[in-house]
This record gives sequence, C-alpha cells and structure tokens, in this order.
Amino acid sequence: MGSIRNERLKELFLHEISAALRGVNWLNARGILTLTGADLTRDGKILYVYYSVIGTEEERKRKELLLNANVRDVRSLLFKRLRLKVIPEIVFKFDDTPEKASHLEDIFKRIRSEHEKTDENAGPRD
Repeated sequence: MGSIRNERLKELFLHEISAALRGVNWLNARGILTLTGADLTRDGKILYVYYSVIGTEEERKRKELLLNANVRDVRSLLFKRLRLKVIPEIVFKFDDTPEKASHLEDIFKRIRSEHEKTDENAGPRD
C-alpha cells in the first residue's frame, strides 16, 4: 500500500513542479528542459527530480543553475498548493538517458547504412 501512495505522490509532485517551473524566467530561453521522472525516498523526505536538456553543454549548465536557484521557491509553492504534512527536499538530477538513446540510434543508423552498402556491393545472389 505504501508503494502505491509513493507512486501517486511522485506523479503529483512532478506535475506540480512542472507547473511551478513554467513561471521561471529564462528556463526555456535557450535549449529545452524536460522533466523526465522522479524518485521519492521511502521516508518521503527527499524527492529526486530528473530532467534532460536538448541543447549544448553550456545550456545544460545554465538550466542546472536556474533549477537549483529556484528550488526553494518551487518547494514553498508546493507547501502552498498541496495539503500535505511533509513536502520533501527537492534535488534536481540530470538525466542523460535521452542523449544515450540518441547516440545509440545514430550507431544503429550507421550499421544499417553500412549493411545496405555491403548488400549493394555484393551484387545479385544465385
């Protein structure tokens, strides 16, 4: 039963944090920030919020600074909007899964391209 509550809280927090971040100036000025998920510790005291950034390394670092600079404001907004006894500490963590997936897709495309070239050069089979 605790895990169902934990999952529902994660979804609620992620939704509310996403809404709160829409009001942060310059957050999506350069590069696109996406919240990719959340993990709540068993005791409910720490919420890890994962994000990815489409853009350069410099843009990723700028987003990280903005997120960390606004974490207190986001948390206080959660206090106001949600009627919960405990609002966890929020820790933003960069999620490089989309980058890794893109890199793997590029590798697969190269393999397919090389495979097609090999098939073309082999000529007709008897």
